[in-house]
Amino acid sequence: MAFSIKTANRKVTPLRLGVFIFAGLAACFTLSYFLYIVISGNDPYNRMMTTLLVTVMYLLPILAHLLFGDKVSDFVLTFYTGFLTVASLLGQVLRFNTHFPWYDKFCHFSFGYVGALAGLFVMCKLADYKTAKPALVIIVTFSVSMMCAACWEVMEYLSSRFLGQTAQGVPQETTDGKFIVDITDSMLDIIANLGGAALFLLHYALHKITKRSLLIGAVIKDFCSGPSRKDGGAEPKEDAPDAETKEDAPDENTAQN
Repeated sequence: MAFSIKTANRKVTPLRLGVFIFAGLAACFTLSYFLYIVISGNDPYNRMMTTLLVTVMYLLPILAHLLFGDKVSDFVLTFYTGFLTVASLLGQVLRFNTHFPWYDKFCHFSFGYVGALAGLFVMCKLADYKTAKPALVIIVTFSVSMMCAACWEVMEYLSSRFLGQTAQGVPQETTDGKFIVDITDSMLDIIANLGGAALFLLHYALHKITKRSLLIGAVIKDFCSGPSRKDGGAEPKEDAPDAETKEDAPDENTAQN
């Protein structure tokens, strides 16, 4: 039996190269900030773990290119890097969330929309989108968006509980002398994420009802593009034992004679 291994196309387009350069520079900046905090011990805003995490996240586009090549499109890499910059680099590392009180909820609202886009990406890659019913697409995209919100809040809780971070807010002292963290901020974050997911569902519904692209069509086309077995990839052929058996088996009339 012959085996064939397909390798992903790892050609670097100018746009992709620009994303890699920007992501590399941003990763160097956040890593430098992280090392400064570790060496100096000066971390008044509790940004040590955040800068390390953001550094790793900036390296993911390069890793995705090395592993999957053009199966992850330029649009996905560019959108991911842009959102990471707005939400994490500006919001967390450079403390836009502190300087602008509305910025944190804006990022969580945007994260709800982006999480739904991630669900749409999963649908396009793991299933045949053309045969999927709109109701299934809505359920999957909404579920993935809210799952991302839940995972984010769990991560914030763990960092606050075990690493002394203040992602969920600064602990407040109660009348009996205990320090607790108000969960109102976490709840408002999830509600903001819910609003972003709802906006995506409205956008997708308008796309289906009006039968116009409204940018969603272009996104779906981009997500569903790439090599696959249905649109051009040659699926490995298996041996046909039944045919061989039929040829090798003696004719029934000859056996009887």
